[in-house]
Amino acid sequence: MRTFLAAPPVSAFAMVMGLSGLSLTWSKFSHVSQFQLAQDISLVFGLLATVVFLVLTAGLVRKQLQTPEKLIEEWNHPVKSSFFGAISVGVCLLAAVIVPYSAQLAEIVWIFGAGLHLIALLAVVNAWVHRESLQAAHACPVWFIPAVGNVVIPLAGVKLGYFEISWFFFGVGLIFWVVLLSLVMHRLMFVQPPLPDRLKPTMAIFLAPPTVAFSSWLLLTQRTVEQGLDPFAHILIAIGFFFVLFLITQFKKFTQLPFFMSWWAYSFPSASFTVAAFNYALFVPAAMYVAYIALIFTTILIVGLFIKTLMAIHMKDPHWVD
Repeated sequence: MRTFLAAPPVSAFAMVMGLSGLSLTWSKFSHVSQFQLAQDISLVFGLLATVVFLVLTAGLVRKQLQTPEKLIEEWNHPVKSSFFGAISVGVCLLAAVIVPYSAQLAEIVWIFGAGLHLIALLAVVNAWVHRESLQAAHACPVWFIPAVGNVVIPLAGVKLGYFEISWFFFGVGLIFWVVLLSLVMHRLMFVQPPLPDRLKPTMAIFLAPPTVAFSSWLLLTQRTVEQGLDPFAHILIAIGFFFVLFLITQFKKFTQLPFFMSWWAYSFPSASFTVAAFNYALFVPAAMYVAYIALIFTTILIVGLFIKTLMAIHMKDPHWVD
């Protein structure tokens, strides 16, 4: 455990995204059901996400000071480099978690996270454009994190009053979603060899962009139940439901895979779908049953992933980390 915490892989920040997302799902459930205990559960997961973020950040700083070549190696990797975006996305999600408790602190965290994400996005896009070793076979759903992760920014930004900045990130995220979805689907369908087992769980990331975009769109457009959903909102949630069905058809194949760090790719997409389902249920009450099922599934999934991660760290399993 000490070795992992001293020099965690940058991909470990997907844990922060998942735990923060779980906190937001319980907060949304509390808002919809007026069940106060749910907000307390949300706080527990939010604190856990914060602790994990601080521990991983301390380990990353230590790795930079002691073995900077390992961090440079991750940055030069065509897949691992995209996980640097998970750091800033995680910060912005933590800001969304903090908003109900302290708007002032949330604002500081959000400004830092949004600025950091813009830097990460520009750095990653420049690397994609100028990295001569990049090939079509390197494309994978992980690429969504730094680029499409922009649609996460409005979740806290709108509540803090930063509408124009939130629109900026949202628009950039949507454009990259269309572009990268085409590139990644082309890679999965037409480029050989197939996606390696270690990266197959990242296919769950397909679910995140439309569901997060749906929740952000409702915030940005200030839609009310009386107004109903607009056509674009219907399109986003429909795409989200499609990818849920698609992932269900992949479930048997996923369960046959060994435990990798990439399993955390299931976490945030599941949480984002749960939040989107609760938001959708406000307009379409029949969807509330779907939201409840998603909440139970997401909670079991992320708590299970966290426990398996602690076990893997304790056993010093060398195969699950990257």
